[in-house]
Amino acid sequence: MKRVLVTGGSRGLGMGICQRLLVDGYQVIATSRKASPELERMREQFGDQLEYHPADLGDRANVRVLSKNARLLEGVDGFVANAGIGVEGLLTLMSDEAIQECVRVNLLSNLLLAREVIKGMMTRGGSLVFVSSVAAITGFSGLSVYAATKGALVSFSRALAREYGEKGIRSNCVLPGFLETDMNRNLGEEVRQRLTRRTALKRLGQPTDAVGAVSYLLSEDARYVTGAELVVDGGMTA
Repeated sequence: MKRVLVTGGSRGLGMGICQRLLVDGYQVIATSRKASPELERMREQFGDQLEYHPADLGDRANVRVLSKNARLLEGVDGFVANAGIGVEGLLTLMSDEAIQECVRVNLLSNLLLAREVIKGMMTRGGSLVFVSSVAAITGFSGLSVYAATKGALVSFSRALAREYGEKGIRSNCVLPGFLETDMNRNLGEEVRQRLTRRTALKRLGQPTDAVGAVSYLLSEDARYVTGAELVVDGGMTA
């Protein structure tokens, strides 16, 4: 049974990814700041197939503990870098602390964990999937810092595809549009309507709309796909 590490796996898209991978037959290792009731129910349902480790990836100490946990990372065949926070606001009004936290969680933690996961994949190959955002490829007012971190993930993934392709390690990105998750529930109605109008399908997405893309990129069906970006945005960037 293949093992996949999923960060930010306790709610929203991350929880949906965990559920899909469990159904697909993977051994899933989930991390998040704390376990949600929904994740606890999945642990009851899937038993030892789902392993959970609490970790606040905004804290370098927690990232260090995870990345040095040889037992946890040993034999990991897939890594889904999904952990992220949404930081909204005009750049000139954002504090140093808010900018630094966004960079630590959305970018730095994923780079550091990917480094350790790749070390274990060097002899057997594997698949990396970075959850970016359509904000990486099109502009949204008030999301400049968030977009910077998500755009960096795309560039990082492409470079990894080149660096480690010969080792059988694939690296790809999924770029979701705006999904109905806890992170986006605070959007005002006017903003939601504007975003909805911007899509071709005239609706915001659900986490279940994006989990299939992650599952595909981890699977053997995508064995010749690397350095790619799969956009799942309802036509928002069409």
